[in-house]
Amino acid sequence: MDARAVERALGGLRPAPRPFPPRCEDGRELCKRYMTAEKGCGLVDCPRAHVARNERPACPDHATYGHCARGRGCWLRHDVVPESAFGAGGVVLMADSESSLRHLGRCREILGADAVTVGGRTALGRRGVDVLLMISSGDACGTLRRLYEAEPHGMAKTRRTLAFPRDAPRASFVEDDEADAAMERWMETTMASMENDVGPDGRAYLRVRAAPKWLEKKIYGALDAIIERRGESLRVSPPGRGVSSRDCTHCLDAVSLYGRTFTSIWRTRGVYEDARGEETRSGFPEPDAPKLPKRGDATMDDLAFVYPLLLQDFRSDVRSSSCRAYFKLHEALLRAGVPVKDDWNCADIGAAPGGWTRTLGERVTSGVVWAIDPAELVLDPMPVNVKHLQVLAEDAVQTVREGLRATKTGELNLIVCDANMHPEACARIALEFAAKFASSKGESWLILSTKNFCKGTLKWLKAIDATMEMVRDAGYDEVFVRHLFSNCAEEKTLFARRLGKP
Repeated sequence: MDARAVERALGGLRPAPRPFPPRCEDGRELCKRYMTAEKGCGLVDCPRAHVARNERPACPDHATYGHCARGRGCWLRHDVVPESAFGAGGVVLMADSESSLRHLGRCREILGADAVTVGGRTALGRRGVDVLLMISSGDACGTLRRLYEAEPHGMAKTRRTLAFPRDAPRASFVEDDEADAAMERWMETTMASMENDVGPDGRAYLRVRAAPKWLEKKIYGALDAIIERRGESLRVSPPGRGVSSRDCTHCLDAVSLYGRTFTSIWRTRGVYEDARGEETRSGFPEPDAPKLPKRGDATMDDLAFVYPLLLQDFRSDVRSSSCRAYFKLHEALLRAGVPVKDDWNCADIGAAPGGWTRTLGERVTSGVVWAIDPAELVLDPMPVNVKHLQVLAEDAVQTVREGLRATKTGELNLIVCDANMHPEACARIALEFAAKFASSKGESWLILSTKNFCKGTLKWLKAIDATMEMVRDAGYDEVFVRHLFSNCAEEKTLFARRLGKP
């Protein structure tokens, strides 16, 4: 698949092209009875075309989204993705359809423009549908490590991370009438070789993770048949009898994309990367945030199964003690590489209920964070370096000026605004406030939420463009917009950087 094909697969659903019913190359309508009846058409002089399946037009749903509701019973041709699409190994990310294009964009930014080789859907619904992104890098551990370090927020929002290590047993099967038997034979042969790598009770336990859901049911059915046929001669079982999925000795990951099933069985305690390479970094700066195991010490289970759960638990624990907005600024600072230092001075305009103020208060220790909002802040306890000004932004200028004189740098380094208003109105308030402190010689940043308070998405996107132009006219050197994972569907974050005067 090319880059545009992946984007179409993950984008909005489009109706199948006309004409319908399908026609062959000479324009004749295909014979429905020939395609569906067990014994064919039966008419001697049928006016419609009798064409073999592999010569019929391609199914538009399967060709675009990798999924067809008719499955193998579809009248039209289903082209199979080549086995080479996965190269020597990689990972598959399973995410919700709403954030799919955000996942695609970030994977390309971090891993390269050609990293995502295939993208598809598990169903053709408009809401609550999972999407699959196949990332071929030849090194599943290295791919996961880079994504966790650069995009912990996005990886925390993946529903499942399937791994296909380069050095683990792998296979792929074309989904035809013989595929189920072929996959069962491969599973049986591979599991027989696992008997020397067992748990404390002398048995190997196999965890199954597959997408879509129907594939997981099929694999469990094949596993039950193998164990029943082999009996005690095969010391491999699914989780059970007090053995949880986290305590399994092996994991079978499988994914179905465009008519082909890719499978892999890897040892959960197996180390599939060496200790060489760059030093391990953590995506979250907080000391209590989950830390990636060191390179060479991390097992495949740590990277593909345990660490995503730790990221989700960390976000859940923080969210329970703060509002959702906390993560928007948390992610924004990481995404744009804003170098917030402990002596920075910041202003949060429209601060209530206090999510963004809390984010800044955790990073600024010797500087000051002015939270400007007539409403109350929901922060308990209130950080000692936060000063709440219960006034409008234009009435807080003099107080902030006086406060800056008592700080170490005397400069206002960062202004943020997450107010619920039209993007241009939000920018106008923030820029008028920033203009009062434009004499700063150091680097300064402006971060705004651009929410859809317009009549329609198109007008909202035009308003964002107008807001960016307004910020550039105010003297900022770099202005860009990002759709963060912590943003909702119709909300983006604007960043602006002023290099300062020499």
